[in-house]
Amino acid sequence: MDKLRSSSAGSGQLGDQQQQLQQQQHQQQLEQYPRNPIEQYLRASTKIKKIERVVFFKRFAPSVADVQADFQRLAYSFEESGIMQYAAMCHIGYAKCESYGGAPQREAEAYLRAARDFQLAHNEFRLLQLRTGHNGFREGALHCYNNAAERVADSGVFKAAVLRELKQLQRQLERTSSFASPTHQIHDLEMGAEMSMQREDYRNALLQLDDIVDNIYERRAAAMYVELLRRVEVLRLLLLVHLNLPPARQSPAHIKLIEYYYTVAQFEPHLATPCLGYNNEPVERPGAFVPLQQQYALAEIVCAWVERQMCDLKHMLIDFGNENSSLSQTERQLIKTIYSELSKVY
Repeated sequence: MDKLRSSSAGSGQLGDQQQQLQQQQHQQQLEQYPRNPIEQYLRASTKIKKIERVVFFKRFAPSVADVQADFQRLAYSFEESGIMQYAAMCHIGYAKCESYGGAPQREAEAYLRAARDFQLAHNEFRLLQLRTGHNGFREGALHCYNNAAERVADSGVFKAAVLRELKQLQRQLERTSSFASPTHQIHDLEMGAEMSMQREDYRNALLQLDDIVDNIYERRAAAMYVELLRRVEVLRLLLLVHLNLPPARQSPAHIKLIEYYYTVAQFEPHLATPCLGYNNEPVERPGAFVPLQQQYALAEIVCAWVERQMCDLKHMLIDFGNENSSLSQTERQLIKTIYSELSKVY
């Protein structure tokens, strides 16, 4: 019995010693681990460099999964702290780890997160009006957006979404996606029309707006785009007034649009009502989605333009902008442009 007691006591002491030793080792590891997140990021970056250098003897390289977990944890930590540029660099490190595992989709998603964080850092520095640093963040965002777009299939919705965000930074971007979603096509046409108007290429903007209308009515999806069709019709009419095209250069749809509003101005308000066709689907005709009050105001604008009453036209344009709070920024900017051009002559 004494021997059993002594052996059990010895084993208990050994267990306590091992537990104390493990606690000491864990405490040493915590003391050696850098508490500063930036130091942790630098250590993780050093590990990824070792992974890149070790080509033949992979067993001597750090664990990719561990480094990836470090980058992910640090990225979220930096985002919570509001240090977006370091969060973006951590996402880049995470993307590199995904590239070693042959996962292009997850790699592209990490680059997209990095691009968005760089963009947030750029916007923050611009708001603070700091003179240095923010241009580099913008270039970093562009680089990450391009990396994300290169690593996914050209026909996927993900690449179309990445290129759409990239166009917000790089307006002259000519890269496109073969993704054929009608909704994305309409959005791209609308964005293209806005950019054309910003470049004062009003003829091209009018053509793109015409394509939007044709696209929607060909798919019989007018009920899904009520506000867009209203906005597009107002812009098309204002662009026709601004371009002042001769009848020979106007399309049949343009002539029909002008004739409709000119007829409404000739005291025929019964025309300004919605028209329904088969299955109660709106028929493609002018004024189908424009509120009556806006139709009457637009009719007066077209009448003044057709009859060359340019002084009255200027005042009607200003009144139209002031009396319709629902107009978009693009519509208001176009009204200001037309008014400015008329003021130079009349």
